[in-house]
Amino acid sequence: MSVWTVPGYREVRELGVGGAGRVVLATYASTGAYVAIKYLKDELRDDPRFIAAFRREARVMVELEDPNIVRLYEYVETAHGAAIVMELVDGVPLRRILSEHGTTSPEAALVVLKGSLAGLSRAHANGVVHRDYKPENVLIQADGMSKLSDFGIATPSGVSGISAGTPSYMAPEQWSGAPPSPATDVYAATCVFFECLTGHRPYRADHPAGLRQAHQSAPIPSGEVPGSVRVLVQKGLAKNPGDRPPTARAFISDLEAAALSAYGPDWEQRGRRHLAELATLLALLFPLAKPSATPEVSTSLARTVLRGKLAQFAPRFAIGAAVLAAVVIAGVIAARGQTPVADDSALTPTSTAQAIAPTTDPTETIPLTPSEEPSDTPTVDGTGTSEPTKTPTKTPTHPAVVTTPPTHTPTSAPTHTPTHTPTHTPTPTPTAHAVTGLAITAFDGQSGTISIAATTTKKVTLGVRWSEGSSPSKLVAAAPQNIPLAGALAYTPSVQHAFATPKCGTTVYRRLEAATLPKAKGGTAAKTVKVAGPVCPPPSVTSARITAWDGDTVSVDVRTGNDAQVKVSAVFLRDGQQVDTAFGNVSGRTDYKVQLSGNLGTVECGKVALFTVRVTTDPAAGNGTQTRELRKSGETCPPPVVTITSWDGTNLAIHVTSSTTEAIQVAVAFSQQVVFQGQSTPENPRSASATLSGAKDYSKSFTVTYREPADCGLTDTRKVTVTLSPGGKSDSATKVLTFPECSGGVIE
Repeated sequence: MSVWTVPGYREVRELGVGGAGRVVLATYASTGAYVAIKYLKDELRDDPRFIAAFRREARVMVELEDPNIVRLYEYVETAHGAAIVMELVDGVPLRRILSEHGTTSPEAALVVLKGSLAGLSRAHANGVVHRDYKPENVLIQADGMSKLSDFGIATPSGVSGISAGTPSYMAPEQWSGAPPSPATDVYAATCVFFECLTGHRPYRADHPAGLRQAHQSAPIPSGEVPGSVRVLVQKGLAKNPGDRPPTARAFISDLEAAALSAYGPDWEQRGRRHLAELATLLALLFPLAKPSATPEVSTSLARTVLRGKLAQFAPRFAIGAAVLAAVVIAGVIAARGQTPVADDSALTPTSTAQAIAPTTDPTETIPLTPSEEPSDTPTVDGTGTSEPTKTPTKTPTHPAVVTTPPTHTPTSAPTHTPTHTPTHTPTPTPTAHAVTGLAITAFDGQSGTISIAATTTKKVTLGVRWSEGSSPSKLVAAAPQNIPLAGALAYTPSVQHAFATPKCGTTVYRRLEAATLPKAKGGTAAKTVKVAGPVCPPPSVTSARITAWDGDTVSVDVRTGNDAQVKVSAVFLRDGQQVDTAFGNVSGRTDYKVQLSGNLGTVECGKVALFTVRVTTDPAAGNGTQTRELRKSGETCPPPVVTITSWDGTNLAIHVTSSTTEAIQVAVAFSQQVVFQGQSTPENPRSASATLSGAKDYSKSFTVTYREPADCGLTDTRKVTVTLSPGGKSDSATKVLTFPECSGGVIE
């Protein structure tokens, strides 16, 4: 019995066999576009619960287009087998990179996690859970970009009581029998993030029971990862799903904040470069690295596939005999700029002037240089529909054939026989193969229709290139596409490119260029249109919450109802009086971490000030104005200082300095002691005091009166000490008076 294959494709070779089935490299028969086909194992196909669930999710996945997810083109199910036709990713699984290199840089691990979370977020929003996230299902391309594959195809777990999944990446609740959920996908993605950083899985055991215990109750091994990402690991591997980030999108916000803080604004570029380096070291393992036979192209099918409005095409979901009817899938496979085409393709991308290279003579190229531009640029909306500015006269799809009947019938036979036989029969001159007409008859910014006229039915290669930019002079070109055509004198293929919808309120310019081999008589055709994004919805703010306030900077978490611009403002008050303001605008997401700073000045030593911040948003947040207060104390004041500037035994002058204007108590102690012939009199104390306040710098004078000694030969010692309160600082001075031989007192 022959092995069943998906109709309409030619298998090139087997790429591998996994837990879910066999994967082959194939080409779409009518265009040569490469695809990957996964033939599901019988045990999955025979599981009615799996098939019923996968049918539902496949209907969603064929409509889902995201740069972080491997595109599912079709799901085919017959009595003989079931298969998934999907985008071919020319790269290697993350598992091969980890097997070869052990770990990645922190930036590269963050890039993998961010890309995966973005893809998971898109799938979760459409009701699809991955169920089996692991390094084998993360594909790394040569440019460092990653894509998630195998949504909804969880392989048997091998653990009793758990139907499917990979035990090393299963969340604690899955071990208890809970169904997969967005929270389990976040857990698995964090496990892989941990593995990229450390080279091993977060939990290891020799048997399932030990692995279950580790996932459910062992401490989170966050100490093994760099401190800059430790919080991310703790959040993503939380035992309770309610403690994990509420959504994959919310986790991206945490990731970006941590990455920016630790690795700077260019962390993502560095991480992607490192991934690209690791992937290209394994380039010989890429699916397209091995040569394969060039598939033949069926002209009639190609013409059928490329006709019509591909902008309205939806990828097929075929069950049973219906698979034979939906040939239009090749239009998307052939038309997408990212999709590789088999080896008979004539278009080869270059970094600057991209050209069409013929298959007959590799040294000849025809550059895609615009030779036709519309006189005016039409405007279309973000949905990609518009009327063309002009429609050229349609080329007939079949050549006209004219026959001329003879004008009369001969009445008699020739009267003589020729005397000799011609030496040769004249050979008619063959019609030269050429393209006589090339025009872009319609282009709405997303899809276009091209008219081609040829002199013979031989092969014509159509090359198209798409560009987009903020102005007609700043267009960035995508890789060109080649479409082989043959078997007719006229063609009107439709082509499409997967442009992202412009952001709301913005305008972009898009150009479609077309050239042929053989070169068309008029050269390259081109058309440019202006595409307007959708009208931005009015902004709305769900909530604003102050998460930190240190008296200088306030941190605010803002959640919005859409990605429209929102203004976040802060008013800074000191002791109830407004001192400063700050504001910032955010847009493009629905959750933000905003920091605003104000200058409330310094608090004097010994003082306490009330610092208040009030945060508002425009439009107003659902939870209103947010306020946070903080009592800010100044430093401890140094004590006042006193200096005796003069003391003559009677008159005292002091200088006092203080760091505050608070009151200072000054206490002055005077003393006198007389010595006569070696005998000392008791000290004669005096005192004085004063209160100083209202300033920080003082000068003060005091006077003390003593009875002058009358005897000769005396020594009179007079001392003074000044003490301040508070603080206890003091200063002292001494003056000695001597009286020689009763001739009067002399001051030394």
